[in-house]
Parts: sequence; structure tokens; C-alpha cells
Amino acid sequence: LRSPLTTFRMYSDMLSRGMVPDGERRQQYLETLRTEAERLTHLVENVLAYARLERGRKAQRQETVTVGSLVERLRDRLQDRAAQADFELQLDVAEEATDRQLTTDVSVVEQILFNLVDNACKYATAATDRTLHWDITGNASHVLLTIRDHGPGFTSPQHARRTRAFSKTSEEAASSAPGVGLGLALCRKLARQLGGRLEVVDAAQGVSATWYLPTLPAV
Repeated sequence: LRSPLTTFRMYSDMLSRGMVPDGERRQQYLETLRTEAERLTHLVENVLAYARLERGRKAQRQETVTVGSLVERLRDRLQDRAAQADFELQLDVAEEATDRQLTTDVSVVEQILFNLVDNACKYATAATDRTLHWDITGNASHVLLTIRDHGPGFTSPQHARRTRAFSKTSEEAASSAPGVGLGLALCRKLARQLGGRLEVVDAAQGVSATWYLPTLPAV
């Protein structure tokens, strides 16, 4: 929490005191404030979601949607997060998956996918190929939502298997990517709450995170 708050306080103080007369530099500062505000909001959302899970509260806003409509609702925010980190999020939806129906909490689905894209942006930051892939396929009982990158993978094998929240040390945060070690652990817990599972494969050519989300039987 301190890092984005410190940046926010410093930049807003400089702007309010008129210490940034150059228009282009002032716009850069305003963009930084927007980015840090989004980062802080994302972190708070994750902490609150984890607290709800720890209290045993389940997803409340269940609705029945098709995979196609789900994609339309979530695509812009996920692509915007990728663009902020100078990545392009490419979407590939298998034709047989588009009309599949599922009953779920769309806000939780969004939180899981946003965390996966956010992780890819942070851990693949050194990648030459600036493409992130959002692949959607299906089998008889699940829709498979995969986020994959072309980065170097996690800094250690333990990161891909991380199940304990808040387990990232300050040294890890300094040497890898900012954060508190909550995102991936939270994704696994939320995926289980929605009746699915999350599988993370860490390879030399990047990280692939696949979420198996149950769908409704075909009519």
C-alpha cells in the first residue's frame, strides 16, 4: 500500500504547488497518478476478496451468461491493462466455445482474469515478444480460459505453485515484480469457489495459466 500512496502524495503535492510548469511533463504526472490509483484499487480489491474468502462468504451475484457475452464484457478492461504495460492482448475464442453457457459471478471471473493478465504484465516485462494471449476453448464439461505470455517465467519454481497469500518477501518484490504475493493464491481460491481449478505451467518460453470453469450441460 505504501508504494502507490507515496507516489500519489508526492506527485499530487508537486502538481498542487505549481512545481510542474511544463505541460507535457504535467500530463505525464497525471497519467502516473491515474496508473497508481488503478494499481491501488486493484490491490485493495484483492485484499477485500481474500478477506471475504477467509470469512467463508461465497459469490453472491450468480447469473447465466454465454462465453461470447462474457468476453464482450471483460475484453476492454483486460486489453487496457495489457496496453498500460506496452503489451497487446490477443483474443482467440474457439468457435465451439462461444455459445457455451455458464452460471457464475461475472465480477469474480473478471477479478481472476485481471489478476492473471496483471501477473503476465509484471513477470513478462522483459519479454521481446510483447504479445499476451487469451485463448478460450472448451471440453464436455468446462470452458478453458488461458492467459499466456512469452516472458522468462517466474524467478523460482515456487512462484508458479504459490498457494499461500502474502508470502512474497520484500526481497522477492524488489528482485522480481511489485506486489504482496496475493494475486495467484487468490486466483486459485476464487477458481475453486466457482467450482473450477487453475493450472499454472511455468516454462522457458513463458507462463501459461489455464482456468477450468464449469459450464452448463448442452440443451
